[in-house]
Amino acid sequence: MYKKGILTLGIISLILTSCNKHEIIPAPTPSVELKCSFQGTVGGAFVEYTENVDNYSCFPSIAKQTLNGVTDAQYLFSMISTSQLPKVQIALGSLTWSDPTGTQTPALSLFNNFFLANDIPPYSDGALAGFEVTYRDAYNLTWKSSDTSTFVQDVVFDAISIIQESDASGDYSKFVCDFNCPVYHTYSVVDISVVPQTTPPTMRDSVAFILIENAQYKGYFKR
Repeated sequence: MYKKGILTLGIISLILTSCNKHEIIPAPTPSVELKCSFQGTVGGAFVEYTENVDNYSCFPSIAKQTLNGVTDAQYLFSMISTSQLPKVQIALGSLTWSDPTGTQTPALSLFNNFFLANDIPPYSDGALAGFEVTYRDAYNLTWKSSDTSTFVQDVVFDAISIIQESDASGDYSKFVCDFNCPVYHTYSVVDISVVPQTTPPTMRDSVAFILIENAQYKGYFKR
């Protein structure tokens, strides 16, 4: 009877000890949900890029120029496919910050404020002072918007859509961008005004354009 009592007390003690141990659950790691899509009419044909369809994926990037300890940056976003050539890229710049080594990133507050303050940017070649669109067609030809275009062109980043979030992979500025603009490509053609023609033939530039209309891009820039 004495042994049974000791055994019972041991079991009760073990149960009570187990109940007092609390499982420590680590806090969830923040994770930014990053998605992208494009749709619009390009050269009269409706175009749509959907993430994970036809091997398209989101691709943020950055172009930088550093001179005398100051960096100017243009932030780019496109959807790129591993099996399809066509793509539409947009770019917005320039964000400027002190950068003595040429390797630094801007302060997060500077990065965030830049996009909040540039929801209706002007068109700018190279996105050096505003917005630029680049289109690559199925023939691998590159077409770009022009800040001197005589056509009506507009762009707006929906202010409500500009959401800034961070996780272990980086800092992001999400957006929904709507725009309409012509994009231009310069061909090199034979100059038929040269008579007699030379060998090799005398060439001249010929500029063609196509319209991108009712375009909407959903994506994100990365610091």
